Amino acid sequence: MREAILLTYMGAPSTLDEIKPFLFRLFSDRDLINFGVPAFLQKPLAYLISTFRTPKVKPQYEAIGGGSPLVRYALDQANLLEKETGIKTFLGMLYSKPLLKEVVKEIERYSPDRLYVLTLYPQYSVATAGACFRDVKKFLSKKFNYTFIKSWCRNPYYIKWIQKSIEKELKDLKEPLILFSAHSLPKYIVENGDIYVNEIEDTVKLVMEKFKEIPYKISYQSKVGPIKWLEPSTEEVLKELKEEKRKEVLVFPISFVSEHIETLYELDVEYGELANELGLNYKRVKLDHKNLLLIKALSSEIDKLRKE
Repeated sequence: MREAILLTYMGAPSTLDEIKPFLFRLFSDRDLINFGVPAFLQKPLAYLISTFRTPKVKPQYEAIGGGSPLVRYALDQANLLEKETGIKTFLGMLYSKPLLKEVVKEIERYSPDRLYVLTLYPQYSVATAGACFRDVKKFLSKKFNYTFIKSWCRNPYYIKWIQKSIEKELKDLKEPLILFSAHSLPKYIVENGDIYVNEIEDTVKLVMEKFKEIPYKISYQSKVGPIKWLEPSTEEVLKELKEEKRKEVLVFPISFVSEHIETLYELDVEYGELANELGLNYKRVKLDHKNLLLIKALSSEIDKLRKE
């Protein structure tokens, strides 16, 4: 039987020139961000927002090397997953190159008997993993036999990867609080029954079984636009820690599996500077995207499907 794996994600601009088209595709997706306007106005509004936002975020990408490493790191993960499983692995992004709609053509030429679709979002949300599955269904021919892995937020290898990553950074801290900073979502998505917050909380509880004596909090980052997003924000929680007279905070980017703009700039630069102003000893756990435990988490999810 000819098998294949499709790893998918939203993507990121790898160069400065890709910023505006990436943002336009992102804000055009009404399932991800509904601005509360009639559907026919979504794209014009997305064009305006991407036009005005590009000059604002361009310096951030310049500060981290002229583009996001996310796609490059995802390709690393796809190659390592292929090596680990022995199954041909493709990578497709929703809003940046390599675009999913183009990668699907490669998959159809490869013509697998069975395709396993796995996103790089451990926690499920209709707006993230759900959007990936939606587009796979839209672009992939119905003749293919494909199976989705909806969520892997409780995968034991994934949990161990987080625990080991945190453990490394705890050595130099005396009385830390662990802050799990997750990518935020518009609040209305969760109010309509999305399971994202529950899955974040489940992951954190499993991770904290190893660190029972250490206090922790969960926060949300990367709010965009005027609509209401999940709370508390990472910024708010850092200010709360100052009020609580906390001295040390160790931040883990809980919903991410590789470095990108939200870790390298938002967490390291923006919140790093804020923490410094607040007098906090602030450390951020780096994400080892090629760690064997993380690759094992992905491959073990594929193994489950192969046994079905």
